[in-house]
Amino acid sequence: MSKTKDTNAFIKSVAKQTFNDAWNYLEKKKLTKSDKITLLNLVHTSAYLWQQNTEYNDTHQSISLWQISRAYAHIRDGNFALLYAEQNIIHCKTKKPDGFYIAYAYESAARAYWILKEKKKAEINIKYAMNAIKHTKETHLETYYKDIEELKIKINSL
Repeated sequence: MSKTKDTNAFIKSVAKQTFNDAWNYLEKKKLTKSDKITLLNLVHTSAYLWQQNTEYNDTHQSISLWQISRAYAHIRDGNFALLYAEQNIIHCKTKKPDGFYIAYAYESAARAYWILKEKKKAEINIKYAMNAIKHTKETHLETYYKDIEELKIKINSL
């Protein structure tokens, strides 16, 4: 049975809303236990709903995996952050999206390794991310470079 146009539009709308709502928590410096649960519910719901949308593509999958990894890193769960980062790297190597998405896949791995206090692996993934960003069509990279610089500072503090 195919989804109706209205159902698909609703799914897409809620997927976007949960993705965006997750950033309210990702931007907080300190999360309560309840905030952490809400954050994880939002990122997983967004990823699931995107998968149900008829417009779902490889880029959506990479973005979803990256946001989930970022959420786990934010709650300081390095193992799950790495699990999703590694899945995203595999996905990117297979599907070959724009370098921007590959770069963020490696950035999320570096972030997970920072949480796990594995400095060398974090540094290697930063290098992979910086190499990947050279192959992007994206022109607005200010946030990317800001994320990388902030992460480098954290990694250097290990």
